[in-house]
Amino acid sequence: RSRALTIDWLDHPADAGFRVKHATLAGAFAEAGRALFALMVELPSVQPLLVRNVDLQAQTLEQLLVLWLSELLARKDIDGLVFSRFHVGVWTNSSCGFRCRGRIAGEPIDPAVHAPRTEVKGISYLGLEIEPCEPGWQLQVIVDV
Repeated sequence: RSRALTIDWLDHPADAGFRVKHATLAGAFAEAGRALFALMVELPSVQPLLVRNVDLQAQTLEQLLVLWLSELLARKDIDGLVFSRFHVGVWTNSSCGFRCRGRIAGEPIDPAVHAPRTEVKGISYLGLEIEPCEPGWQLQVIVDV
């Protein structure tokens, strides 16, 4: 079952970007994953048939967000998968700063089914924002296309 994706698309002269909001930081990370794949394919067409685990750590939340989205891109490029479901936990970790662990679900990419859109090459630190807001967290991401 697919739910509506609430994304503010950012107008950017050379690249693409989005802003997502969620009541929790983990939820905002999940929404950022959904927004990333909504840029690349027709998201409702992606069935959550295959599950992959993700476990990442970084010194800052900004680094963690870039690692998270970069890992999703790598799974697409290396494994030929697109994803539509994102479940993630984000927490502080005394040894490394921050950690996220999650499960992503999707299927092998099929251009006839998934209607490819924008090819995303990478995640940029330029324009990256992680801010508390009402009622939770807002993330802004610029991607290289």
